[in-house]
Amino acid sequence: MRRLTPREREVLGLIAEGHSNTAIARELVVTPGAVEKHTQHIFAKLGLTQDGDQHRRVMATLAYLRS
Repeated sequence: MRRLTPREREVLGLIAEGHSNTAIARELVVTPGAVEKHTQHIFAKLGLTQDGDQHRRVMATLAYLRS
């Protein structure tokens, strides 16, 4: 989790609360595209590849809860 920037941790916390990218964008007053970039960086830093067997938002949330 230390590899994430403060903004990425903030985005991940909102993901863990169940917010959509659109809702996160509204909350943080950024564009949905900015949230998507943060989300992609979070997935990469947590080693969560696009895999049909696992949902990356759920796996990221689990990593957040474990930290």
